[in-house]
Amino acid sequence: MNKLKLSFLLSMFFTSVSVFAGYTPVNVQNALKKMYPAANDIAWSQDGNYYVADFMMNAFDTRVWFNSDAQWVMKQTDWVTMDEVPAAVFNAFAASQFAGGEVQNVTWVQFPKWQSIVAVEIGMPNVQTKYQILFTPDGGIINDRNVTYLHNILGASTFL
Repeated sequence: MNKLKLSFLLSMFFTSVSVFAGYTPVNVQNALKKMYPAANDIAWSQDGNYYVADFMMNAFDTRVWFNSDAQWVMKQTDWVTMDEVPAAVFNAFAASQFAGGEVQNVTWVQFPKWQSIVAVEIGMPNVQTKYQILFTPDGGIINDRNVTYLHNILGASTFL
């Protein structure tokens, strides 16, 4: 009888976890539609305690984070290249110690209460080392760090 109870409890646990993992509350979905009414083909995921909507907007991959109260907390737009960055960021990067690296990704990160950030990920030549440099829109460097072995370098754990 104990094995039967254990089996039942385990099956209920795994069923409830899989159902919850794909669930995005209606209030969060409505908040996204209010902010971005033209957003289509939205893929929802979770990043820690946050719900993340991933969709294309203006030909850029866009991700928007909401807390469980449906409040917007972060938005990221993948620019991919340096083509979209403010001139001050481009110049600051060109003058930095990382200028010799290969730009692998550029992301515009926006917050409702903080200044925006331009995150530039680079790979260094002849080594398997990746760095992330965080710039203010006026070209100031907030931080640089080695992200070679890090996962989800622009997720909730980085900024929220």
